Amino acid sequence: MRNQTLLFAALLTMAGTFTAQAEEAEVQWSTGLDFSQGKYTDTETTEIWYIPFSGTLLLGDFTAKATVPYIRIKGPGSVVGGGGVGPIARNRQNNTITTEDGLGDIVASLSYTKMAQDNTLFIDFTGKVKLPTASSTKNLGTGKTDFTAQVDLTKAAGSVNLFATAGYRWMGSSPTFQLQDGFLGSVGFSTNVTPSTSVGLIYDYRESASLTAQNPSEITGFIGWKLSEQVRLQTYGVVGFSNGSPDTGLGVQISFRP
Repeated sequence: MRNQTLLFAALLTMAGTFTAQAEEAEVQWSTGLDFSQGKYTDTETTEIWYIPFSGTLLLGDFTAKATVPYIRIKGPGSVVGGGGVGPIARNRQNNTITTEDGLGDIVASLSYTKMAQDNTLFIDFTGKVKLPTASSTKNLGTGKTDFTAQVDLTKAAGSVNLFATAGYRWMGSSPTFQLQDGFLGSVGFSTNVTPSTSVGLIYDYRESASLTAQNPSEITGFIGWKLSEQVRLQTYGVVGFSNGSPDTGLGVQISFRP
């Protein structure tokens, strides 16, 4: 459930990356495994496994993406899956630890990329919708539709990329599960350590969707490998700084094109 800037930044850094503007339609596929754990606002730990299956269509300056995930949550019922928002803290629902799993919330997005003439500056304008396909009765999702609008800025300076994200999220809410809208943002960098390997850091901050949790604040470190012209691999680790974020997390992503 990492920010999409994470994958974009590592792939952009490596030579021959396939995030360039495609004159002909190009399809990319990706999947991975994301694990996180934390107590959030509770005294008990919640563990979340998240496995996304994504398809991306690049056509000119436009990129369309859809993600269909599997999610597994083990905990006291005080955390709900939030799709692209991340885990959402709520009042405890159980006195015992339970495990629930199934289809997560499907997320679809459309981006427009503006690139400077010298190919060193990229600006992405993105609209995103989270569909309530995850079961709210099993705490896998909120049961409501969310919308996000954001701008991603990436500046290439030699072998180093600097990037930042700013956006706003509109949360679906109900009398029984009250959520709040909020801003989101991130800053970071990535750099080549070899022609086929990059490393980087990203700091993420969001206004909490929960009325009871602190604003999520976390840092992600990642390593990306260009395995071939068609395949990219990335691993990452996460450390949270507030009870709105997981205490720790780690994951792996693999992307490929035909």
